[in-house]
Amino acid sequence: MAGTLALVGCGKSSKETAPKSQPGVVDLGVLQTAFPDATGDTKASLDKLRFSARYGQFEAELVELDKLSSTPNLTEPQKKAVNDVIEQVKAALQARPAPSQ
Repeated sequence: MAGTLALVGCGKSSKETAPKSQPGVVDLGVLQTAFPDATGDTKASLDKLRFSARYGQFEAELVELDKLSSTPNLTEPQKKAVNDVIEQVKAALQARPAPSQ
């Protein structure tokens, strides 16, 4: 009976929670998932986003995200992914230390 109780208590939760993003960190994985077969201008914007994210150029990221958000024929998941990343970039901008003078 003790073995049965031990097995019942070892189950994983059926509802997994998404990890919270850290301020100053932008996760572009959601965009990669939302735009798996990107071509043309969309692919170029995603490439620029990756470059900007790598070097912490948050303002440039916002420009490219704005271009992506105004792309015609975006699906709802794509719109949500773009908006989520925009919020992450805004949080990263706020978390950035003030420039020293």
